[in-house]
Amino acid sequence: MTSNYKQISPELARHIRLVMADVDGTLTDEDGSESPSACEAVRQLEQCGITVGFVSGRHLSNLEALAQQLDISGPIIAENGGVAKLKPDSEILNLGYSREPALKELNRIKQLFPGAIREREDNAERLVDVVFFINGIAHKVVQEQLRDIQYYDSGYVLHLMERGISKGRTLLRLLNEIGYQGLSSTDTVVIGDSPTDISLFELFPYSVLIPNPRLTNEQRQAVQRVARYTSDLHCGDGFTEVANYIATLRDC
Repeated sequence: MTSNYKQISPELARHIRLVMADVDGTLTDEDGSESPSACEAVRQLEQCGITVGFVSGRHLSNLEALAQQLDISGPIIAENGGVAKLKPDSEILNLGYSREPALKELNRIKQLFPGAIREREDNAERLVDVVFFINGIAHKVVQEQLRDIQYYDSGYVLHLMERGISKGRTLLRLLNEIGYQGLSSTDTVVIGDSPTDISLFELFPYSVLIPNPRLTNEQRQAVQRVARYTSDLHCGDGFTEVANYIATLRDC
């Protein structure tokens, strides 16, 4: 049962050492633009002594630019877990993931549905996943033809990835295998808005759902089932109220 974010206790707020935030639908407004209040809330969390990182479906260079803009100090996880860095200015980690399965499946469905599959422009900058749109055919029809591949609908774009990759698994690898700053899942709060964040909500005990009006009822119910807390407001405003509440509980 998802609880309101105001059920976050002062003890938990003081215990938090890392906040990992999704970007689209979490730090952005409903129109997709960066939320000024959410950006300021990110800076406030860092000033409160909480390390902030990004865990997003965006490609790495996009997240690096945002990390520099907001001066965050935490990890960057891009492409829904496919690519990661321990901090914005560090080297890309070798996670052992391949883009080949996704590219192979993309080419196959392009042949099955001529003219219906359109790649997004930033595919050229991606290292692991593939992003695309479907035109003129129901998503379910295409999804039923996919073979041994992960398919994500973020509410913004469709993703194909090698099986076994997820935001939650990659973040756990950073904490458990690599030992990022000696932190654990119980020191961490994960914040997101869509089905691509379900792995975070399932694997981390302290998760916050930011409602996103772009989701279908089915998608909304899926994320609500696994999130620990939820904000009252949507998108960037929701992140802002949660971050401000945590900062207030920490007296900063």
